[in-house]
Amino acid sequence: MKTIKYFLISILGILFFSGTSAFAEQTDNPSAAGFSVMKLDPEVPQVDPASSFYDLLVKPGDELMIQAQLTNSSEQDSAFSTQAFTASTNNNGEISYTKEPAKKELDQSLTIPFSSIAEVVEQNPLLIPAGAKKTVSLKIHVPENAEEGVILGSWYFDKAADDENKKAKTGVNIENRFAYALAVKLTVAKEVSDPHLNLLTIKPDLNNYHKVINAKIQNDRRAVTTNLSFQGEVTKKGSKKVLYRSDSADKIMAPNSHFDFSIFLKEGQLKAGDYTLHLNAKTKDPKWQEKNWKWDQDFTVKAADAEKLNENSLNDPKPKPNYLLYLLLGIFCILLVILLVLLIKKPRKKNN
Repeated sequence: MKTIKYFLISILGILFFSGTSAFAEQTDNPSAAGFSVMKLDPEVPQVDPASSFYDLLVKPGDELMIQAQLTNSSEQDSAFSTQAFTASTNNNGEISYTKEPAKKELDQSLTIPFSSIAEVVEQNPLLIPAGAKKTVSLKIHVPENAEEGVILGSWYFDKAADDENKKAKTGVNIENRFAYALAVKLTVAKEVSDPHLNLLTIKPDLNNYHKVINAKIQNDRRAVTTNLSFQGEVTKKGSKKVLYRSDSADKIMAPNSHFDFSIFLKEGQLKAGDYTLHLNAKTKDPKWQEKNWKWDQDFTVKAADAEKLNENSLNDPKPKPNYLLYLLLGIFCILLVILLVLLIKKPRKKNN
């Protein structure tokens, strides 16, 4: 069996959109990667030249080239691959730069995925000798029909571990992979004038094997929306009693993306029926004035869905046995046996 472990060494470009940190991950020992990637200043206008990521000001129809310096600091010749990814929003309310979303995962409002307009110039895999450096390039074509706002993505680099480290003592092949992702933010003409969110769907589901009510939130604008907070409550339809509640803050969404805001259920069985979601969202992104959204929307939990979720969830007590029902059934069975015995004995007495 072959196990693959991915280590995200660093997101170069801890994004600062209007002074707000977006997303970064780092391992405890980045030097273990044996390579590094450094942004080279592009020869195109930049929104913030001091930024550690590519923060570029572009126009429809622009063709540009960005470059980075890839250094193989290991003691062996190594092969690297580079890709362009479209940024998305994961279900933790963070921007994801480290994989290309599947086509079905892309939001319907996204008309220009970054991966569709960016092309890696060098051939993959790229071989770099031990201790050597190489300048690599990414070609970007901004479509003529690009509207104002932000197109967000990343330039992703990864390297397979050295061959002698691949096989563990247990005999199991382990392939360690190390990666960097450089964020690329294209601002077409200017930022959009204001943010906008939609509530798309509501459905019961499992989150890490715990029952939740998922509210799919959509950012349908070409803008990174930061400083988001959510407060969600679920009641029975027509009732004011709060059954479930979840709050979250400091969320961030990529342009034209969506994610599931989860309201975790308490311990106990989810019951079929009609419910109402009461959801408030707010952004304090300094790019705009503070804005609020409020939704009150009914939804239905079907019996089959409730049964399936209750069965597959963890840390959820099963329904308590109905001892009264069992007692009544026991009494009924005893009475039935007594009745049968009497009916059998009666004909025998007559015969005697």
